[in-house]
Amino acid sequence: METTPSDRFVVETPENIRFGYDVADIGSRFLAISIDSLIQGVLYIIFSVAMLILAANFSTIALPRIVNDSLGVIFILSIFVIQFGYFMFFEIIMSGQTPGKRLFNLRVIKDNGYPFGTMDSIVRNLVRIIDFFPIAYGIGVITMFMNRRAKRLGDFAAGTIVVKMRDQVRLSDLQVAPRAATTPTPLFANGIEHLEESDIALAESFLLRRANFVNADQLALRMAQQFTTKMGRGEAPTDGSAATQFLRDTVNEYRRQRG
Repeated sequence: METTPSDRFVVETPENIRFGYDVADIGSRFLAISIDSLIQGVLYIIFSVAMLILAANFSTIALPRIVNDSLGVIFILSIFVIQFGYFMFFEIIMSGQTPGKRLFNLRVIKDNGYPFGTMDSIVRNLVRIIDFFPIAYGIGVITMFMNRRAKRLGDFAAGTIVVKMRDQVRLSDLQVAPRAATTPTPLFANGIEHLEESDIALAESFLLRRANFVNADQLALRMAQQFTTKMGRGEAPTDGSAATQFLRDTVNEYRRQRG
């Protein structure tokens, strides 16, 4: 990982490939959390109405005390799930984003180049409980103002950072037309089973952001070399265009094989 004097953040992946990101400013993060809070508010209303209806129905029935007490416990647990589980759920299924973050093109990433995972989101959002105190993310906001990467305590605990994505291209725009089912598996796919999801995610990120790199050809060559080594192949593309096409084909074939 490397920092720069400005609001740029450069991360070096385990494959020794560098990516540059714009650190998300506090303003955009505030807007994102505002959207997420609105969605949470709707969930609170729906849940509260459901609980009131349930309680009204139960009030006409003589229920054991333990059942009535359980309703209170369920209510408290549900508030916790909506308040903190909301962020965990979306960050996990949306690869570091929530509806609010996606709207403002923000994403949570690891600051050491490794893929953002489930445990990272769990740690990050459990510490959100501390960030939230004493009210309205008071500790979190103070912490963000005190460091140049606008990290809150949850980011420090999980080793994450929120960045602004510049990608305007979708992965589908980079994919070639699908081959017919009868088309033989191409030669470049040999050994593709040795690649991991994190490898493909790295290639996808590069392909989406290729236009932002002045040394895109060199990065493509280095990544293609990493892939061919993992795939157990001796030959690798020798020019940037071929390396980029190799990465596109490999990503497409990997996704095709996994449905």
